[in-house]
Amino acid sequence: MRDRTVTFVAVAVTVAAAVLIFAQLDQRLLWVDEAETALLGRSILVHGVPTAWDGTNLVSQEVGREFGPDYVWQWTPWLAKYLVAGSFGLFGESTFTARLPFALLGLLAVVSMYPLGLVVFRDRWVGVGAMAFLAFSVPFLLHVRQCRYYAPVILAAIWVLYFFVRLRFGDRRSVVGLVAAMTMLFHGNVLTFLATGLTLIACAFTLKFDRAAWRRAVVAAAGTAVLTVPWVVYFDILGKTSEELYSYSENLRTYLDLTSRYTFPWAALLLFVGLAMTIGRAGRVGPSTGGESSPGDVAPAPAKSPALFAINARSHEPFLTLLVFIGVYVLVVSAAPWSFYRWSVNLLPVAAVLLAFMCRSVVRWSRVVGFVLTAILMFTAVLHDVSAWPLLYARYNLHLEGRTFAIYDRLFPLGNHLYEVTHSYEGPMEHLVAQLREQARPGDRIFITYGDLILKFYTNYEVRGGQSGQELHGWVEPEWVIIRSFFRFRDRPLHAADADRTLDWLNNHVPPAHYELQPSTATDVPWDNIAEPQLRWYRVPVDGDPIQIYRRTT
Repeated sequence: MRDRTVTFVAVAVTVAAAVLIFAQLDQRLLWVDEAETALLGRSILVHGVPTAWDGTNLVSQEVGREFGPDYVWQWTPWLAKYLVAGSFGLFGESTFTARLPFALLGLLAVVSMYPLGLVVFRDRWVGVGAMAFLAFSVPFLLHVRQCRYYAPVILAAIWVLYFFVRLRFGDRRSVVGLVAAMTMLFHGNVLTFLATGLTLIACAFTLKFDRAAWRRAVVAAAGTAVLTVPWVVYFDILGKTSEELYSYSENLRTYLDLTSRYTFPWAALLLFVGLAMTIGRAGRVGPSTGGESSPGDVAPAPAKSPALFAINARSHEPFLTLLVFIGVYVLVVSAAPWSFYRWSVNLLPVAAVLLAFMCRSVVRWSRVVGFVLTAILMFTAVLHDVSAWPLLYARYNLHLEGRTFAIYDRLFPLGNHLYEVTHSYEGPMEHLVAQLREQARPGDRIFITYGDLILKFYTNYEVRGGQSGQELHGWVEPEWVIIRSFFRFRDRPLHAADADRTLDWLNNHVPPAHYELQPSTATDVPWDNIAEPQLRWYRVPVDGDPIQIYRRTT
């Protein structure tokens, strides 16, 4: 009966996850980063490899640094691009098919949490709880619903951790699995791959790897190197330079804030320890009855005295390992030139397992307290906000008001997502694309200060501008000039120099008398469909400055 109940709950969580992931998947247009992936996926169907030039339009957000003379993409790995190409080849081009493979991988990630929870803590309810914590995580839902590398990275991170733990148990097959998962992680995102590799070294000590486990780890590292080093050379990863925009301390503070606010609330850990020292001492202590991770594992012996970790006597090692994973990863990834929450999405599965274990432990001590704690952690942001409160975080959104529902932000974050997928959304780029489709003529040329890749994906016009660095001087006077509220990342030297050239062209080579301002009522925001949770718009922005759309009249 107990096994049947676990199965029923796991199926219910999977169904709920599928609804949350796929509901209105194509409601909103691809934003700039998604459009980049989709355009490169389209090019694969033509050239066989991701290519930035199609004869009319250029794909670039780094002033043309992403490719060589042949325009073959070398800035980021190709896995996400080939996933899009496969979807386009099978089902045709659309917003839905661009996001479809990533949504499927996101659903697979939810299902994969069960074996991860089982192998780490040897308890079926921890596995099911981890599935639920991930499925109802709004940052997780935002990222796996995007045409970007996020879903492959999250899925790969789950199986990296799974096979890494299996190394400790003497499973030789785990070496092959770890190599495959790490290779997938590399081809998802190189920075995440490097930070994870360094983090696993620290975790090997907390898991108390013996000599045999270390040998297996070295073999896995060598196998991963064989499969990834040629791509490191091809992408010239070691030769790439990026502007260092923020100091290490600034990045660290940002990641600590974002991790506490959206991934793992450190206040929950303190609360868990407090509960363990009070009601946990009176709780039942012993091995889990939820089931072992595999028939070959040795069941832990019952604890001889009250302990902090009440599921089994060996729980402290994996519990500490997961905590170390989050902490060390944040320390390592903060060394990047700047910080994005997307570079830490692989921590979401780790946090989900940790939270599931803590809630499962408290339920064993006291069902009432355990269920209340589970509900608070899974469906509210109370402890997340408490965790982030001491940290100072610089918000980058240009329009904070009206972006979310305040009551949902703290008491029911999932409410923001549910509102978005149950209401129509016509943001500034939706309005602009519709207007151009209606009014622009074949052969028209379009200049736009930001969002050029979106227009290149959804229209058939020649489009320049954005952060492509494409030459404007000498270009035929465009039929459309579109000025958006977000102009450029002026804090990046290469982008700032290109912005100055663009402003010179606009001010000295585009006669205002040749253009007429077109009416537009759509409030303009730069990243309305971005997955970064602190920048996300869940409802249509209003009462702000609109996009300035100029049409040539001469």
